[in-house]
Amino acid sequence: MFKNFAENIKFTLCAQAVGNAVTCDTINMEQFVHGAFLVIHTGATDVDLTCTLMEATDVAAGTNQAITTAVPLYLDTDLGTSSDTLAATTAAYAYVINTTAAGDRQQMVLFEIDPAILSSGYPCVYMTAVTGSASNLVTILFLGVPRYAGATLPTAIA
Repeated sequence: MFKNFAENIKFTLCAQAVGNAVTCDTINMEQFVHGAFLVIHTGATDVDLTCTLMEATDVAAGTNQAITTAVPLYLDTDLGTSSDTLAATTAAYAYVINTTAAGDRQQMVLFEIDPAILSSGYPCVYMTAVTGSASNLVTILFLGVPRYAGATLPTAIA
């Protein structure tokens, strides 16, 4: 059991942008045994956001492709101060945050990533988040379990 998060879990802000202009940092999974992307969608505009896991040969992501292996997904479709339910749903490699009903425009989606699913020569991962609204905000965090814990964790985006 670990004593604190900061020495055992790497937290990286990968994106924080309006919903129609999201660019996510690429994470090098070579230093991690497990990871997750946490996508937080907030706003009042009814425009769906499509989130897709991608893999790349390096953090520049010049050579990339969609991940086609389903990963565990967890959802909070009623994100707010009165909701803290993150429930498992059908595994997938993409998810559409459906903003049709007023109650589910604030959502949180967690994509778990086991490095074993990545294609040979593609050790890096990132999220695409497209077709959203300029009136909505998207935040993407990476949470990684490093191979070795300690006071200084490895960088995730180099």
